[in-house]
Amino acid sequence: MTAVPAVCGWRARASAAAAPWRDRDYRVFLTARVLSASGSAIAPLALSFAALDVGGTAAALGGVLAAGCLPQLLVALIGGVATDRYPRARILPAGNLALAALQTVATVLLLSGHAGVPALAGLSAASGTVTAFLDPATKKTLPSLVAPDRLQQANALAQTAFNGIKILVPVIGGPLIALTGPGYAVAFDAATFLAAAVLLARLPDPSTPATAGPATAWAEFRDGWRAFRAHGWLMLWSLQGCITVPLWLVGYVLLGPAYAKARLGRAAGYGLMAAGWTAGLVLGALACMVWSPRRLCPVAAAVSAAMALPMAAMATTAPLPVLLAVIVIAGAALNISAVSFNTLLPRVIAEHRLGRVLSLNTAVQLVFLPPAYLLAGQAATRYGLTTTFTVIATVLLLCAALPPCRADFRALTLAPVPSQPKEIAVPHPPLPLGTTTPTPVPGEEA
Repeated sequence: MTAVPAVCGWRARASAAAAPWRDRDYRVFLTARVLSASGSAIAPLALSFAALDVGGTAAALGGVLAAGCLPQLLVALIGGVATDRYPRARILPAGNLALAALQTVATVLLLSGHAGVPALAGLSAASGTVTAFLDPATKKTLPSLVAPDRLQQANALAQTAFNGIKILVPVIGGPLIALTGPGYAVAFDAATFLAAAVLLARLPDPSTPATAGPATAWAEFRDGWRAFRAHGWLMLWSLQGCITVPLWLVGYVLLGPAYAKARLGRAAGYGLMAAGWTAGLVLGALACMVWSPRRLCPVAAAVSAAMALPMAAMATTAPLPVLLAVIVIAGAALNISAVSFNTLLPRVIAEHRLGRVLSLNTAVQLVFLPPAYLLAGQAATRYGLTTTFTVIATVLLLCAALPPCRADFRALTLAPVPSQPKEIAVPHPPLPLGTTTPTPVPGEEA
């Protein structure tokens, strides 16, 4: 008799988890994201081995990757302002079309044998510039397509869908790149961006104005900066990310292919690593579809510690099954953290400021990435992979101690969503560090 309510409870949770899919606009958006993710899953792998082939060293690959992330850092803040000023109906299709064009040029260069390191770095920089405009618009769109009480399920379902399709792509793509070369993989990425642009053009314009408040772009940026600084926990979350994100990307994206080339059998071994990472992301997203962590401080601390595990495994040359297992754990931890963050932020930041706050969070997390790519490639060449992975793992473990440093972070929860999301009032001037209760500004909504 007691099993029936439990079964019914799980069925109700499963039904609630799939509820966002019933919305037509959400289906269109998610389908476009899955398409672009399927191409983007194989393109970095292809470009990484293309850079290694034409440049020969991890330092050459580091230069290509740094060229891609530097424009994202410089243009991210402009992209956030543009996201809040202009409707998504312009930004999303145009951004995907631009990426399709850039990947087409890369395909031609790779297939014709003219893709040197400078050309790959230039294309990487152009793609990074487009992504800086596209990323905040994409992140801001999803909360506007679903009801507030379905936002976590919508985030989790999206993560599950476009990460799920990436499980098989690296496994298939690694051997495919080894057999045919990276050019055809990049061509596939170009086609997926084109298809995504067609779908995203079908989304209607938001019913509310794209921006509210100050009229000039500079005034809007300052308004977004005040909203960002008003939340001490958000600044600390971003500060942790500015350390953990570069270290993870250096270890996994830059040094991972070099490790696979030296010890795992080139592209096929790295394809298994990428598949394990994506499997972890999917598991984390599936967990978030039926479960929500109440306290976010342990989640933020655990993700940093979990991301140190693959670095430690590569530093000690652990067996491949062990390496894949800890990569799965790291992916699951990261996605639980990401879904929780993407669910919480629209609850405390008004929609007309959300693009700027998202871009500021991205800019802070990317601030050390270009020098990290350049220095890590040189460090790996000079000191070896083992020493470099050991340093990365140690620093990631130390970062796990950052979230408990603030009382407001320790108290941060994902409480049941109210009927209408409210933004915590933004003080002017910004709050001093350590203040947790903002003072309302006269004339600004609570």
